[in-house]
This record gives sequence, C-alpha cells and structure tokens, in this order.
Amino acid sequence: MIFFNKKESLFPEIDEEAHKLSIKMSKNNWAIQKNSVFGLDYCRNATFSGRYGIPLLKSYNGAIPDEYITFSDINSVAGYNYCVTGFDYDYVLERLWNNPIKYVNVLAKYQCVAEPDFSLKVNHPLCVQIANKYRSHALSFCLQEHNVAILPCMSWSTPQSYCFCYDGYSKGGVVIVSTIGTRKDERSRMYFRLGFEEMLKRISPDAVVLYGDIDDQIMSLIPNQLYVHTYSHNRFKRARNNGR
Repeated sequence: MIFFNKKESLFPEIDEEAHKLSIKMSKNNWAIQKNSVFGLDYCRNATFSGRYGIPLLKSYNGAIPDEYITFSDINSVAGYNYCVTGFDYDYVLERLWNNPIKYVNVLAKYQCVAEPDFSLKVNHPLCVQIANKYRSHALSFCLQEHNVAILPCMSWSTPQSYCFCYDGYSKGGVVIVSTIGTRKDERSRMYFRLGFEEMLKRISPDAVVLYGDIDDQIMSLIPNQLYVHTYSHNRFKRARNNGR
C-alpha cells in the first residue's frame, strides 16, 4: 500500500492557480450548458405559475388568421399573412428549441405563431409530459420577449394532465386547439371531450381556433356564445384528394 504525504500533490506538474481556474471554467461551462438544455435562459424574466412552475404566457388578442402553415412550410409559401403553427413533428420543433434566436426575425413577420406543441401522449410518463409542456411555454415566452405574437395552444392528454396542462396561460383571448388524432377511437374522443370542457372552465377563452377535421360531436362542445374559427389542414385535403 502506498501512502502520500498530505502536503504532496498527486499531480505536482499542475500549477495550483491554473487548476483552480480550470475548475471555475468547467463550472461556468456546465452552467451555460444547463441553461441551454433546460431552457432557463429562455424564461429568465418569466413569471412561473402552477405547481410545476410553468412560464406564464400573455393572451393573444389580435385578429384571427385565415391561413395556417406549419414551421416546416415556412420556406414554401410567399408572404407573411399566416399563422405559423407548432403542430409538427417533435424533431422539427427541436430545431426551434435549440436556437430560437435564429428564427425570431422571420417569425416576427407573420401574423402570429401558435405555441410549439411538444407532444403530450397518453402513453408517456407524466414527468415527460410536464417537461414537454414546460418546453412549449419556455420557448413561447422567449419568442414573446422578441416581439413574436404567440397564439396559445391548448393541449392535454388524460385527466391526470389537468394538474399542469392549463397552467401558464392568461385567461381570455384567442386560443388554438388541434383536433388531429382525436377521433380515431372512442377513448380518444372521450379524452378530447373531457379536456376541451376542462379547458373552457379554466381558460375561459373569447374565441377558439379548431385546427383539423371537425365533426358534429366536436361542435356540440362549443358554447353558443363562444366564437369558433375552423381550419382543415392541407394534409387532410391532400389525403382526401388521393382517395385515402
């Protein structure tokens, strides 16, 4: 067994001051990386709400857009009279999450940008769903800070998600709700109906944009006094034109 004198360094060739500086730089780099990974820089000026500290977004009180495109479609359309929606694959939204500042000058030109919709899937652990809701809000708050008009997106999974999925929203204003995938089976229809009714109670929106195919069952959920704008996505139109 080898014993070392407490006064002797295991690495005598390393200058002590340089070693301290190296440790300090490592800690700073980790802090920067942590802020980037968790989006802490995106919401440093935010008010955090609810049990899980979801960043609070301002309501949208602007005009309701007539046309909608996804983040992936930005380069394929002319003009800016659109709402850019976040109803896209998560790996596409990751590009925006990893570097939102890269896109703010372009996104600010559009009529509004719907809150990026990171997935809340019924078969995902609740912790993953909470993390995705936080990311949606942290990213949206960052965009709001850079003068991008954000249209809040209402999303939920099972009734278990109600403890966080409606946090971080100001009451009233216009909201958008995707109906994509909500009619594939009875369970999906039930979860949509329950979550939509809960959303109306908690958020009390002045108007709702329904994005996707609409049927009588969905329309029956709308109170008479609530203004509704419906938009059927091009993907559905293309599928019908192709006989699917």
